[in-house]
Order: sequence, then structure tokens, then C-alpha cells
Amino acid sequence: MRWVVQSARPEVVARLQREVGISEILARVLVNRGITEPDQAERFLYPDWQHLPDPFLLPDAEVAVHRLLRALERKEQILVYGDYDVDGVTSAALWFHTLSKLRARVQARVPHRQRDGYDIRLPVVEEAYRQGVSLILTCDCGIQAHAVVERARELGIDVIITDHHEPGEQVPRALAVVNPHLPTSRYPFPDLSGVGVSYRLGEALVRAKGLSPENYRNYFLDLATLGTIADVMPLLEENRIYAWYGLPALPRSKRPGVQALLSVARLPTDRPVTMRMVQFALAPRINAVGRIDDATVALNLLITEDTDKAKQLAAELERQNQLRRAEQQRILDEALEQAKTRDLQREWVLVLAGEDWHSGVIGIVASKVLERYHRPTVLIALDPELEVGRGSARSIQAYDIFRAIEERRDLFIECGGHTLAAGFSIRTEHIEELREHLNQLAHKWMSPEDLLPRLDIDADIEPAEITPQLVDELARLEPFGHGNPEPVFLSRGLTILDKRRVGDGSHWKLTVRGEALPPTGCIAFGMGDCDDRFRVGDEVDLVYTPGWNEFNGRREIQLEVHDIRHSSGIIE
Repeated sequence: MRWVVQSARPEVVARLQREVGISEILARVLVNRGITEPDQAERFLYPDWQHLPDPFLLPDAEVAVHRLLRALERKEQILVYGDYDVDGVTSAALWFHTLSKLRARVQARVPHRQRDGYDIRLPVVEEAYRQGVSLILTCDCGIQAHAVVERARELGIDVIITDHHEPGEQVPRALAVVNPHLPTSRYPFPDLSGVGVSYRLGEALVRAKGLSPENYRNYFLDLATLGTIADVMPLLEENRIYAWYGLPALPRSKRPGVQALLSVARLPTDRPVTMRMVQFALAPRINAVGRIDDATVALNLLITEDTDKAKQLAAELERQNQLRRAEQQRILDEALEQAKTRDLQREWVLVLAGEDWHSGVIGIVASKVLERYHRPTVLIALDPELEVGRGSARSIQAYDIFRAIEERRDLFIECGGHTLAAGFSIRTEHIEELREHLNQLAHKWMSPEDLLPRLDIDADIEPAEITPQLVDELARLEPFGHGNPEPVFLSRGLTILDKRRVGDGSHWKLTVRGEALPPTGCIAFGMGDCDDRFRVGDEVDLVYTPGWNEFNGRREIQLEVHDIRHSSGIIE
């Protein structure tokens, strides 16, 4: 593990410290997150709805709103089409509720992963035509759906695409394409989730109807928060606003489905939901049914007004989540065994494939293999009868996996994604060529150092600086997530006073003391083996995140340890 202490320009740190009225340590943490101007820091530390940009700055927002208003006036049949993950399901639920409350004739659908695949397909348009649909609104999908849009045009159906995925060189010829990543976009924050795009465009529609944007925001904040966090969007700018206001609001959601979901996940409703609760309890349950079976169950959960029905649907999500976990572990075990057979010196991108792998789970497994080997990882679920595979890719910062895939688009039946994640389908005969292509680019774009796990450290601080005041000040950075990770510090020359394994033996608890630092408890998750490498009395350097530990009415500083070394003074 490489320890890398981030370098922040002292004059920028000093300016923030002076003009914002914060400590040098907090100022440095902000600079490390790209927040270098005092007004940026103020907006970050004090999120406010008034900081949101005008939703009509989104590309084609005015065209989309005008068309929706016409559909409402003429009582046209509208089809909302989402995706099978949390982002797509919350987007579809948001549009269904919004348009229903505006008395639209609307139906909402999400694809079945196995039967329909990703994105809107031609059969959906043909069925919509037979049902008399004259307007299709996609959410969290559609930016690559050229053929579908062309067919809709032939049938006289208008299409509004709302999406946040990266567009290709050409965009579909839809009536409106609302995507902040378009080169023509004037919207100042491109990193919205799919539900984030829908949330803002829905607000534009509400404004155009002369209704209260505040009431709209409050009512749909739960959905915007769930989708934004689940899709691992950077918690900066307006995404931070959603999480800041949304996490405390989730337990108070008036949606029966959200309350039922909180119940099956055994989460409290008398205090704010945390980021980790969304990431590891709520989002997996919504995602599971789309991965294993039919995401329509999750959509119905979020749109039902019936409390009893919501409880039944939440119970089904819970059952599917248990199945997902078992399938995930089986595929992970097989993928790791397969990875052991690869030439890691040559293969900087792992491409693994299996015939009995569930395509709905391989994305999670790819992330876990990446964590183990710290290199871009592609998992492909093979269908031997059709001789095709569905792939899911996860990557590291040094390797733009979507760009790599785009450079050989001819290899794929279809593909889409982001810098760090992508999905595709491919003919089995092209998999070896894909492996060669991805690895050629890896050796061109990356260095061997990029394949080493790296621990970024915000600051090297003295033990005496670990104070209650610092812990309280750092709490102002919450909620933490992608783009705003928990602050990580290095302190040197600490002495181990006590140590022991805890839990099932895989975790480690120790007490340390430093100069002007009284005995302080530490917890090191998954680091139980360190108990054999260190002794009481050893002098160590510690990388950690400080926080509060509250137990039996007592509140004490606790350091969550990320790594530990015997003191040496050798740090990058």
C-alpha cells in the first residue's frame, strides 16, 4: 500500500482559512477535494436550495417542458421508460408521480434485465404505438437509442430523452435530449444522476405550470436522494444538496414504499438515515430485484399508495436480495479462481467470463475483483446457445473504461457507460480480441504504479492536533461519499498501549498514545492479522479517520485505522 500525502498550495489553504473562518486542517481537506475558492467553500459547508442552477439551463429543457404541457392539455397517452437499477427505478417513479399529479394519462415501465436488456428497445416502441402512446419519455437511458428513436419517429411518436450517461459522437434524433453531458449544455453541473436530471426537469415543468417548486422538491427529495447516492455520483455541488437535505428527510417520507423498505432493512425512522444505510441496506434491496428478476416490483413499490401492498412488495425485495447475495458469492469465488490463472504481469485489465454467471450480478462482482487486484476488471456472463455475452466493467481512475470500449465499438452489439463503469453485449468470438484491445490501451495509458493500491492522505498532523474541536469541525463535511470521501490523516510516532482482536477475530482494537495525545481508542476493521505483527510498546505511524464513539452515555474520540506501519519516516 502506497501512502501519498496530498499536496495543497499553502497560499490557497491560508486564503480559505482566513476568509471562511475555518481551521488550517479543514481548509486543506477542502482544497484536496477541489474546493479552492471561498465562495465554493461557503456553498459546500452551508448547502442551500438557492444554490441550485436554473433547471431550464439543461439542454432542450424548454422543448421538453413545452411538449409535456401540450400532452397534458390534450390528454395524450405518455409512456415513461426507466432502467432496472435504483437510479432508473427512482427516475421512473418520480415521473409517474409528477405526471399523475398533473392529471396526465401516464404509464411507467422499466426493462426486465433478462428479457429486455438495457435501454429502451424496438418492441417497447411497437407496443406503445399499439396502445396509442404519442409521447415517450426515457429516464436514465436512451442516449444511445438511435434505432429506437428513428422507429418512433416513423410511427409518429415523439421521444424526450432524459439521461446522464455519456453521449456518443451523434445523439438520437429525439424531439428533446436532456443530458447535461452534451457538448452544447449550458448547465453548470454535469455530474447529475439520472434521477437528478429528472428531478430538475420535473421542477422546470412544475414551474411552467405555475406550481410551487418548494413543494415539488420536498415531495420528491426521497427519490432524488436514493438514486443519486445509489448511482455513486460525486457528492458535490447540487448532489451534496440532495444528500444534505435528503438523508434526514428519508425516514419522514410519505411514500408507503419507502417506509416499507426502511422496515424490511430494519433501519430507524426516528433519526436521519446515513450514507452507509443507503449504500449498504436500501440501495442493494432495490437493485436486487432488478438484478435477479423483474425491476417492476421495485417500481411498483415506489409508486403504490397502498400500505399493505407496499409491505408485500418490500418483502419480495428482501427475498430477492437474499438470492442475490448467494449468487454473488458463488460467482465471486469462481471469478477469483479464474483470475489466479491469468498472467497479471501482462494483463493489466482482467477479462473474466463464465457460462453460468447471472448477468444481473456480475457488475457487483467486477467491483469486488477490482478491489482485490486493483486493476480494471471486466466480467462477462456467457450464453452458449446464442454465442453472446453480457459484460460489466469496473475501472480505476487511471483508465477510462468507457473510452476504451468506444475506441472499438465495432466489437460490441451494444454498449454504454461512464469513465469508471460500463456495460455491453458482445459476440463470444470477439472476447479474446476485446481482451487484447483493453490491455494494449492499459499499457499505453497507465504505468505499473497505477496498479498499486494507493492510500491518499489529506494531511500529516501532529498527535496533539487530534482534538474534540477537530472532530466536530470535520463533521461539517458530512455526508461523505464519492467525490467527498471521509478525511484521512497520518500521525507519526504513536505508542501502542493495548491491542486485541475483536468480533470474529478479523477486526483489531488498539489503544495508542502520542505527544500531547492522551490514550485514544482505535478500531481497524478487517485488520485482525495486525495483532500478530505489532506488540504493546511499539512506536507506529497511523493512517486513520477520526470520529466519535458513543457508548453507554460516554462520548470519546475514536480513530478508524486504514493502515499502520512501524515508524520509519518514509512517506511519499
